[in-house]
Amino acid sequence: MAVTIASGGAAGPGRRVLRLPSWITLVLWMLVVPLALVAFGGWQERRGAATRDHYRQASQELPGTLAQLQRIEAGNPSAFVATDGPDSRRFPVSMAVAQVRNAIGTVDEGVEVSVIRYPLSWITMAGGLLAFLAGLVGLAAARIAAVRARRSRDALVRSFDGLRRILPFTLGALLVGFSVSGIAAVLFEAASLWFWDHLSTGSAKLFGLGVVLAAFAAYSAVMAMIAMRRVFALYTLDPLDVRGVVAGRDEAPGLWRFVEDLAARHKALMPDTILVGLIDGFFVTEAPVRLPGQERVLSGRTLHLPAPYLPLIGETELAAVIGHELAHFSGEDTAYSRRFAPIHAGFWRTMGALGRNTGAGSFVLHPALRLGFHTLETFDLAVAQISRARELEADRKSSLVSGPESVPLALLRTAALAPIIVGVLDDAFHAPEAGPPDLMAEILRRAGNGLPDPAARLEERQPHPTDSHPPAVQRIDALGVPLDDRLLARAARGPAAEDTLLPHALFSDWSGLCHALTAAFLGEARQAHQLNRQELEAAAAAVPAEHTVLYENGKPMMWAMAFIAVLCVAFALCATFFAPVLGLNHDPGATAIIGVVTAVAAGAALLYALWIRHATKAPLMTFTPEGLVSARLREAIAWTDVVAMRVTASQRLALVLALRDEAPLPNRIGFSLYNKVNRRKRIVVLEAMGIRGMKAADFEALVSRYLSAAYARRQLAGD
Repeated sequence: MAVTIASGGAAGPGRRVLRLPSWITLVLWMLVVPLALVAFGGWQERRGAATRDHYRQASQELPGTLAQLQRIEAGNPSAFVATDGPDSRRFPVSMAVAQVRNAIGTVDEGVEVSVIRYPLSWITMAGGLLAFLAGLVGLAAARIAAVRARRSRDALVRSFDGLRRILPFTLGALLVGFSVSGIAAVLFEAASLWFWDHLSTGSAKLFGLGVVLAAFAAYSAVMAMIAMRRVFALYTLDPLDVRGVVAGRDEAPGLWRFVEDLAARHKALMPDTILVGLIDGFFVTEAPVRLPGQERVLSGRTLHLPAPYLPLIGETELAAVIGHELAHFSGEDTAYSRRFAPIHAGFWRTMGALGRNTGAGSFVLHPALRLGFHTLETFDLAVAQISRARELEADRKSSLVSGPESVPLALLRTAALAPIIVGVLDDAFHAPEAGPPDLMAEILRRAGNGLPDPAARLEERQPHPTDSHPPAVQRIDALGVPLDDRLLARAARGPAAEDTLLPHALFSDWSGLCHALTAAFLGEARQAHQLNRQELEAAAAAVPAEHTVLYENGKPMMWAMAFIAVLCVAFALCATFFAPVLGLNHDPGATAIIGVVTAVAAGAALLYALWIRHATKAPLMTFTPEGLVSARLREAIAWTDVVAMRVTASQRLALVLALRDEAPLPNRIGFSLYNKVNRRKRIVVLEAMGIRGMKAADFEALVSRYLSAAYARRQLAGD
């Protein structure tokens, strides 16, 4: 049973969060924000230039002023001088000389700071402009490549090849632009604090905060650049994990002759490796392939055949399916299979890994990730169109070699056999100790009892690890073969002797291969069960056997009521002792009314605080391994009756529990504005001012542990 846990924030239950359309958000990040940084840098440039010129002018004028004052002092030491401007003041000449000398030192430092500070504004503008150009180029390149890719399969390959070379540099420029602009802007503003007239302790703290923010931004940028190294290696393919065994020429001489004959008739390239497995379907790939438990990675062209279908599908249908797969190694499709399909899949995997593992650089990397995913999504529209066309073309080529009805029969028959095969494999996986020694023999036995109606599965797609095929009904319709009762009856036939003998002609030891595949499958199933049991036992042991008692946290509200009472008393005292100042001394009745009202308000606040203190002495909730007992509900709620849970924390803390349809609904104790039992939606809401000694996240984690433990114990008991 799945348990959904959602961490609530200020939105609260049932409150909708405004979300901008994705294209608006993309334009904001790619174009508007960079231009805003450019504009901000321009504003900094004007401020920096004015400050720099001011201090330079002062540094040129002050020495002359000092010399003039020194001459006056030499002639008359007791003379007074006056400052210029509307606030003119008179000073002894000796004091004026000292002030000008100090000002010269300060101005000299100001010139140095302003000269260092001024270029930061240009760096802010340059970074923003670089980010803007990178975003503009990235959006334009994605759009142009997607439009060109729709023209043909060859255009798709060329467009994607060019795009994958441009995009990493575009993402890198976007990242560098945002990082450099942000760091320079923060440093510029931090340096601006030097020019404040009075550099107080508070302004020094602000300067330190600015330096820390700039250092954090620089650290985030470095972490993001390290993560971006993956993007610059997008063409590096991750191996495709396939569970199966290699069928070499010695192990499958008949199969290799069969495939060579089909490749010659299709004028297609031969696979370098043939794999036989249990759980994957028919497919070919040029991506690196890694087998479980092996260090060696297979390279080149790989053909995968599912063993459960081989004794059931028939030679004609098998030729049609393999011919379809080999068609991807012929003509224009060879370049698509080799240069595009694996790299496109690797592109998605790399971007996904980059988004999950950015660490401290996640915020800085956010715009680049948005551009990368937008590019992939835009390009995938063309990929879907070309993918459908290439699959239909492969069907057409296969039918020309194997016969017009071969492909429709193969599609229908594999669709009819799929439920039987999946059922046998599921049963064996869930009970590996009771699994048969030969899963293929068990599949044959169940297929002998009759196949499901293939017409009911026409909308399903063929399983494939790297792409999705069009639905079977579309593929049959594209071949122009009528989908009549005769064709459906042929596809739903039981296992024939010539079908079941076919694998023995293809493999030198078919029975041995079936036993080896079965043993490997059951071994993995046992290992998966063992790991699952360990996880369940850990989850069940994550909560104590004794009860966990939780109390409502009323202290914040009590302190708030006490503060209100103090304010009321203070207001009443002011109204009494400062009545003449407030103009109340001529109206004794008003003073009395104020005293009575404030006394009542203060008393009410104190009484409410005392009530909260008394109410929070009793337990709010008690968690047991079996369920939740609430002071607001007459009945307990069993953890295994909860199908979803979320905790929200806005004005109040709320625990929202969704119960399964068969579970009994609890009844509330008394009337409450906050605690609800929605019988139509089967939702229970328990609210509180907070949980004593816990934050909302800790409370949510505690509830989650109890839920997981209860479901784990139930599953362990079922085993």
